[in-house]
Amino acid sequence: MRTAAVLLACALAMPAAAQNLTVGMQTEPGTLDPQFNLLGSNTSALRNIFDTLLSRDSNLQVRPALAESWRAVDETTWEFKLRPGVRFHDGSPLTAEDVKFTIERITRVANNPNSYATYIQGIREVQVVDPLTVRFLTDGPVPLLPTNISNVFIISGAKGVRTTAEFNTGQAAVGTGPYRVSAWQPGQPFVLDRNADYFAGPAHWQRVTFRPITNDGARVAALLSGDVDFINGVPLQDVARLQQGRTRVFGGASAYVYMLFPEIGKDPLPGTRDAQGAPLPRNPWLDPKVREAMSLAINREAIVERLMEGRARVANQAVPAGFFGHSDRIPPARFDADRARALLREAGYANGFQTGLACPNDRFVNDSKICEAVAQQLQRIGIRVELSAQPRATFFPQRARREWPLHAAGWGSLTGESSYFLTSQIHTPNRDLGLGAINYSGISDAETDALIQRGRRILDDGERRRVLETAMERTIAQNYVIPILTFEAIWAGRADRIRFTPRADEETLAIEVLPAAP
Repeated sequence: MRTAAVLLACALAMPAAAQNLTVGMQTEPGTLDPQFNLLGSNTSALRNIFDTLLSRDSNLQVRPALAESWRAVDETTWEFKLRPGVRFHDGSPLTAEDVKFTIERITRVANNPNSYATYIQGIREVQVVDPLTVRFLTDGPVPLLPTNISNVFIISGAKGVRTTAEFNTGQAAVGTGPYRVSAWQPGQPFVLDRNADYFAGPAHWQRVTFRPITNDGARVAALLSGDVDFINGVPLQDVARLQQGRTRVFGGASAYVYMLFPEIGKDPLPGTRDAQGAPLPRNPWLDPKVREAMSLAINREAIVERLMEGRARVANQAVPAGFFGHSDRIPPARFDADRARALLREAGYANGFQTGLACPNDRFVNDSKICEAVAQQLQRIGIRVELSAQPRATFFPQRARREWPLHAAGWGSLTGESSYFLTSQIHTPNRDLGLGAINYSGISDAETDALIQRGRRILDDGERRRVLETAMERTIAQNYVIPILTFEAIWAGRADRIRFTPRADEETLAIEVLPAAP
């Protein structure tokens, strides 16, 4: 606490303007309810206000936060010891009852388009042992419970159940985090004030303003003019300019992998036609040769080097290298257009066919351009693509309704391991097990399902790693998804004011935007 005290004393001696931070954000939060609509733009904003039992560092490794320690009591019981002396912004103390209240509210949030329930899979009961001890009783071994719980924001139960509307007014947006809400409404700056009583010590900035600036050029211009101190989502064409003079670029490997998802759960498949335009009587993606041909048609190296200017990495699987469950046995992705054409002929599509392809155009850097490049490369082997690049607000609901024969999107395994992807997007949808909740391409493979179910229950890390790697190897060998590249996350800031360590989850946390070294 001595460091925190010194930091606060220095801050109090600084001019007021120097204590404030203004951030230009590519997207804004859509809610202040920390259990409503699980999206990166929401969690990034809310992590400034709310804490979790365990936190994640920039490489997504789990660290103590509201919980000082945790242990597996037995195969179906996890115990967490809370940090003493933590208080919510309204002064009420953090207790195990708040943790119980938090978990029980998650499944009760009304009209939730994307629930946080995925993070409490397997929890059948929350027991309050004493004010600072809480136990999670599970329906079997849940080795990833500590990892999953690092994504659950703890809310206060002192004033009872609150609605999403009450959170959005700011009335119920009371956390234990380093900042408290000062002002927010859609389309307007999101303003936070420092929590002087934060358990880890007061943050550097007295006031932080997150200003939504969706246009890339306008966001860069605001930084260059000094209207903002820091921005995220730096467009590639501006990186070189921002590395000079009074600004500095901060870039690092992202957790997000951009992939193609062929719809293989429908037969025949609407939106696919033969070379003459007649509907195909059979879903072409059901043939493994066609899926392999599509993968071989993509020149990933060219996309990374030319389109992404080297600010990405070729991907051969759905999680980046270094993540738990990433398999070194999966061979590098290949580009072989001649072999791709031969496979189409063998599959009975010597003249090719036509298909629709949808992707978002405002979620990642150059996402629609990547999609366009893939469409052009598919066309060269005979797969003619009707491209639909859409704003995310349109794309994601339509993807959930499985309206397209082929779609492209980014996915980030924000738990730092592969089971998050495998359980949610590859396993056959199963509500009873809570698996396959966002399997929007009809994947259903009993052998892969069995591997995923085994992997999520094994407490031994070494054995679980082997099972998850095997599940990933089978997923890629079958081309159920077709990875293209892993993004690089890029921020920029004023060189005289800011230093920053990039996060793999691409979150922008005010407490991690630090003043430049003197």
